[in-house]
Amino acid sequence: AREGLGSPDLFEGGVYVTKNGVAELFVQTAAEREAEIRERNLERQSNALLKLTMMAKQEIKNQRGLSPEETLQRLRDARK
Repeated sequence: AREGLGSPDLFEGGVYVTKNGVAELFVQTAAEREAEIRERNLERQSNALLKLTMMAKQEIKNQRGLSPEETLQRLRDARK
């Protein structure tokens, strides 16, 4: 595994660096890190969309929803 750390062509996957048997550092390629960040952002967006959907569902249940016309009017008023 140590040989692969010095050559980007050979290095795949992550490597834990330990000190006295305790993991101190995790080494991974930039491409893997970028993929991890993209996946995390996608998950956050999905969770935010789910939260908005649940809030909208609750508003409709409480009869606080708006008609499409009312929504458009509010958007137009907000632009002014």
